[in-house]
Amino acid sequence: MARRDPRAARVLGLWTAGWLAALLLGGLLWLGDLSLQWPVLAVPLLWALVALRPRRRRDDEDDDWEPIPRPERAARTDTVERPAVRRRDGDGGWG
Repeated sequence: MARRDPRAARVLGLWTAGWLAALLLGGLLWLGDLSLQWPVLAVPLLWALVALRPRRRRDDEDDDWEPIPRPERAARTDTVERPAVRRRDGDGGWG
């Protein structure tokens, strides 16, 4: 997944926090009791604060991590096959 530009990430976070606040407030006014359930509105406020936090621009060229190659898959299966439990000779039961 490609990283977003810090400015675009901030705008997207604030946009999401705004819509979340509007929908929660609308739901509280329609179905809830605003005098009791107002702390729910702290969620979009915290969301907006996280979106406004300072971000560093990260260039892919400065990344010193090397991609890990995908492991080779087994030809037939990835599971270990175990032999079936066999009955003892001459015994009709399991034990």
